[in-house]
Amino acid sequence: MLKGIIIQQDVKDAKNLSPNEMLIEEACAVVIDDVSRTIFLWVGDKASVGDKFKAARIAHVLNWKFFGGAARIIQDKNEVRSVLSKYARIDEEIPKGEIKAIIG
Repeated sequence: MLKGIIIQQDVKDAKNLSPNEMLIEEACAVVIDDVSRTIFLWVGDKASVGDKFKAARIAHVLNWKFFGGAARIIQDKNEVRSVLSKYARIDEEIPKGEIKAIIG
C-alpha cells in the first residue's frame, strides 16, 4: 500500500493521484511503500530549495518514525519513476499530524 504527499510550496495530499501526476519537475514527493519498507523521494529539478529540504527532512524523519531507520530510501529519479509507474495510484495520505510535527 502506497502513502504519499507532494511538496510544491505547500504540502499536499497525493491520495488517488497517479505517479505521472505527482512526479513532476516543479515539485518534490515522498511516497511510502509499507509492504517493501521503502521510501521513494522524488526531487524535481525545478523544485525550490525549500521544497527539496522539506522533502528530504520528511523522508528522513518518517523513516525513523515508521521503520526505526531501517527503510530503504530511494532517491534515484529513474528508479523512482520505474518502480512507481507499476502502480495505478497512491492509496492513502500520510497523516497530516505526522507532517505537521516534522515541518511545523
